[in-house]
Amino acid sequence: MSKDIETGGGAITAMRKALSMTAVALVTAATGTASAQVMDPMEPGAPEKPPLESKVADVGNGLAVARKLCTTCHLIGEPNEGPSPADVPTFASIANRPNQSPEGLTNWLMAPHQPMPDPHLTRIEIRDLTGYILSLKRP
Repeated sequence: MSKDIETGGGAITAMRKALSMTAVALVTAATGTASAQVMDPMEPGAPEKPPLESKVADVGNGLAVARKLCTTCHLIGEPNEGPSPADVPTFASIANRPNQSPEGLTNWLMAPHQPMPDPHLTRIEIRDLTGYILSLKRP
């Protein structure tokens, strides 16, 4: 029985060596592949990094979003607007509320409450629409 254990032990040792060598080969191959994928950003053909998202509102884009999504209910601050429902605030009145802030308006637009529908705005649309509305604030 001790010979079987020795033979088994030798087989196990040989198996461990083979597995270790295979693991080293795989790690080396994976590392070589990973390092080959890293490119110098100045190298021709390197993928361009996307520009950082600005925190500054594009008021013109905010107006375009307002024209597209908000004029059904709100007066958005343009001349010759028609009537709006009496219980719907104008953008100018929203901008001029006491303690109105970009953060407060952004939070409202991220999670609007009834009766306002959720227009499913992107972060950029929210930023720009907030900037447009607050541009209507009286000094």
